[in-house]
Amino acid sequence: MTFHQFRGQGPIEGASNNPLVSEVDSFHDPRGYRAGTDLVNAVNVALALKMPLLLTGEPGTGKTQLAYRLATELKKTEVLRFDTKSSSQANDLFYHFDNIRQFGQSQLNAAAGKPLPQNKEFVRIAAMGLAILRTLDPHVVEARLGPEWQHEKPTASIVVIDEIDKAPRDFPNDLLNQIENLEFSIPELSVSFKADREFNPIVIITSNSEKQLPEPFLRRCVYHHIEFPESQTEIEEILGSRLQQLQLDELAYRDALALFFALRNQAALAKKPSTSELLDWLLALSKAKLEWDKPLAQQQEILTMCLGALVKTSDDIKIAKSLLT
Repeated sequence: MTFHQFRGQGPIEGASNNPLVSEVDSFHDPRGYRAGTDLVNAVNVALALKMPLLLTGEPGTGKTQLAYRLATELKKTEVLRFDTKSSSQANDLFYHFDNIRQFGQSQLNAAAGKPLPQNKEFVRIAAMGLAILRTLDPHVVEARLGPEWQHEKPTASIVVIDEIDKAPRDFPNDLLNQIENLEFSIPELSVSFKADREFNPIVIITSNSEKQLPEPFLRRCVYHHIEFPESQTEIEEILGSRLQQLQLDELAYRDALALFFALRNQAALAKKPSTSELLDWLLALSKAKLEWDKPLAQQQEILTMCLGALVKTSDDIKIAKSLLT
């Protein structure tokens, strides 16, 4: 297997047949994602070592969207996402058994003289659990869990564990112990599953660096920090690939980009706008019928109306408005 599996930008042969890119516009199309050289290298190291890739960086720098570009390039059919919460436990990444709903349904069935419901009815398989099931013979999965969890054929998935820094401190270490083994059990059903390593899931873990992650966890990941693309050229390349329907050489577009960089340079700003928010803002301006061939300052009403897509606090909106006058 070649080391350079992931390119990170440019056209992808056969991508139009991939369900991840069908019926999407260029704003969300993974083919428009542009990964820098350092990020591409980190992805390829993680793939070669079969280790989780830990990504940090400002919100909106494309940490989660990388998974969709990777899935499209490597022709994986599914991105499975787990949104970490402050109450998350390692088992939550694999499955959840709804004890409350089971109790309630059992009470109702008993009162109505019906048989008690099967435990299978109260199991929800989560992202990593699904990724393990997808590596297995579909008939094995059906026999243990029922037809609702069956798939067509064994395949490798991409699992995104988003914002792991929100979880309790023990979560990262507990998580990696289970990810390394690629197996999980559902005691309520007396079944267990172990992944077929031929279809090893690819794991991407994101963090907004809100708190320090444990050292044992960091040792067992490939790490990369996505820097904000400070140069205007880099930003324009991203915009060009994402907003193909807009005229990105017009006067109002240049004014909008100047305002974006002016805001990021404001020390008093509570939250600097991200690339993602810039994309949202430009798209909002377009939908609000901004006239791109006219100066931004002459279209104050539309500009003010759409500012909430770019800046996210009342004080920051005041700063943005002051820069418009």
